[in-house]
Amino acid sequence: MVEAPDINGAEQVVAWFGYWPTFHDAEVLSINMDRRSGCRVEIHAFRKTNSVDDRGCYVCEKNAVITFVLEGFPLDLSGIVNSRIEFFNYQNVLNGLAVNKTSIGYELIMHCIFGVDGVLLGSNITVELTPSTPDDGDGVLRKEYLL
Repeated sequence: MVEAPDINGAEQVVAWFGYWPTFHDAEVLSINMDRRSGCRVEIHAFRKTNSVDDRGCYVCEKNAVITFVLEGFPLDLSGIVNSRIEFFNYQNVLNGLAVNKTSIGYELIMHCIFGVDGVLLGSNITVELTPSTPDDGDGVLRKEYLL
């Protein structure tokens, strides 16, 4: 089990899943960066069960959109913001995600399987959870987990 980070809202995520998730196979839906206020990262997370449906796909439960809100863009000792995003595309599946406290704030690290990979820095970070199964606006969930 991964220990939940000491940030506002983490208890809501733990209450929903029963633990702090690793975010393995979660998908980054959006990253909104605003130079005045910071960054919002929306991620579709879920709990994959050992059951499969009639199509041979893993059954997922506890679907939620988890939003990490990073405030500000802290500078390092050289006056540089070290946030980095690479490879964002039509599907952004994570291998894992970490939230770390640093000497200048927090870092949100996204390790990719396919798509986005990066590190975002913020002076402060909070997390919000909305129970939901996201779609592409047409009501069809695109993510399937085949055996």
